[in-house]
Amino acid sequence: MALILGVGFFGLWLLGENEINITNQDSTAPPGTKTPQETLGLLIKALEKNDLTAAVEYFVPENQETESEALTKLYDANILGELIQDLKSVKDGKSIDNSHYRFEVYDSSGQNIAEIDLVKNENGVWKIVSL
Repeated sequence: MALILGVGFFGLWLLGENEINITNQDSTAPPGTKTPQETLGLLIKALEKNDLTAAVEYFVPENQETESEALTKLYDANILGELIQDLKSVKDGKSIDNSHYRFEVYDSSGQNIAEIDLVKNENGVWKIVSL
């Protein structure tokens, strides 16, 4: 798993010259859900459809451009499927407090390889801070 992630990040680094921005066309109805689990599930569904524009909407607004670039690079490098598999393997998360939640991503040996942080906004909608 670490090798796959390493290859993915190396690919992102190589593709760093080509920037593609996906911007929010309609910010009147921010996507997200009332639970962190649902937000993660909807992100996975958007990624499975290769709908990067919809996927980016599940992130907090200040991180959408950065995440858009990262997801586009993964898509262009044909390794978005690996990210989807990693996200599908997430089992449980834990509440940090009333407005913060964290999922931990583990590799096949049970070692923590990443964390997914979510925050509840002022409308009570959960958004992803980082992958």
